[in-house]
Amino acid sequence: MKMAWWVFMSLLTVQIILVQYMAEEFLAGHYEGLVNYMLAMGFMFVLTIITYWIFRKIDQVMDH
Repeated sequence: MKMAWWVFMSLLTVQIILVQYMAEEFLAGHYEGLVNYMLAMGFMFVLTIITYWIFRKIDQVMDH
């Protein structure tokens, strides 16, 4: 499951970068850009859930 570990770490890295950009936009007072970052965070969250589900299914198949 090394591949799953690296996929999850890269998804986490992208989410951390998005949170940093959101904080910078908020502190700069550019509130109109926050919606785009929130949508991107939601997309990354859904992508992470789907990836987790796929790797769980792969593990179940490999166990049989």
